[in-house]
Amino acid sequence: MQLMLWPRLSRIHLAFLLITFSLGSAFAQQTAPAPGGRIVEVKIPAPSLKGNLLGDPTEQSISVYLPPGYDAAPAKRFPTLYLLHGYTGSNKAWTNPERMILPSLMNELIKSGRVQEMIVVAPNGWNAYKGGFYTNSTVNGNWEDYIYRDVVQHVDSNYRTIARAESRGIAGHSMGGYGALSLAMKHPDVFSAVYALSPCCLGMEGDFSSENPAWLKTLRLTSKDQISGTPNSFEEFYANAFVALAAAFSPNPARSPFFVDFPYQEREGRIEKNEPVFAKWRSKMPLYMVEEKKAEMLKLRGIFIDVGEKEEFSSIRITTGQFSKALSEQNIPHVFEIYAKGTHGSLIRQRLQTHVFQFFSEKLDFTNPK
Repeated sequence: MQLMLWPRLSRIHLAFLLITFSLGSAFAQQTAPAPGGRIVEVKIPAPSLKGNLLGDPTEQSISVYLPPGYDAAPAKRFPTLYLLHGYTGSNKAWTNPERMILPSLMNELIKSGRVQEMIVVAPNGWNAYKGGFYTNSTVNGNWEDYIYRDVVQHVDSNYRTIARAESRGIAGHSMGGYGALSLAMKHPDVFSAVYALSPCCLGMEGDFSSENPAWLKTLRLTSKDQISGTPNSFEEFYANAFVALAAAFSPNPARSPFFVDFPYQEREGRIEKNEPVFAKWRSKMPLYMVEEKKAEMLKLRGIFIDVGEKEEFSSIRITTGQFSKALSEQNIPHVFEIYAKGTHGSLIRQRLQTHVFQFFSEKLDFTNPK
């Protein structure tokens, strides 16, 4: 197994990857906004995050896209797509006018007849460690519960949704792709279709392995100040990400300063597995959950995973294919696509335009309740 040597890459490449990982995407083309739907930016209660040890607020931002028909047809209800952003990003990653995702892209697709009208909800997943990975944690708070319970209940209570699983989908990129898969695998009674774009953290392969030199730097961290700024190298980026993942996957409130345990430990300058913690990380990763969650996944109306052929993160390149293979071995219907020329984020806008929103337009139930 070949491990990509991140520290040899340029700072320019690092800066690009940080931008794309956070959405993550850098969108190359822009078009004039089309009239139609609108964005509502609100803060909602987040009781699932109460008592978190990082001091993150129990009120969180969400962005809600309401399609043109929402105002034009006041009695009509709509399916809902939940769209999760990547590590170091926030819900604003999907609504930034320079990136032209919501509402512009949805307006264009609806006007052209390529997708049906749906509500799109972008929740925040940023926390003090730059990402909560949409996972329950005694340190971060219960970000999984926040998404599938707090956010969904608020949206169903305050907007004209079709409030049933068959009319709810979930998608995300990178950290958000991980969150989308994990939530769909666990909660098919809430979400009935899932699309994961370049999902991270599916398994302990590639740059998650002990061969990554960034683990040594991570294990030698002694202060939160060391992960508070913008990283200047891939080792620093991974140190930030590994702390955030540990807070999600292996929290330890008794171990300061980060309140985490790591899946590796240093012994005489070498990296070796910390077996109990390594097992905790595996238990959170979709690659190792397929057999256990087979019955739940068979309830889903659609599963789509994609990755660019030039994906920079070796763990994503390796484990997306492994995940697809595991699904096939369990006879779980799905689509897995490696698309030409794509990097971790360079073609995400195009994937949303040509695949993601059409996928949910086909898979979700648009039938209004009588």
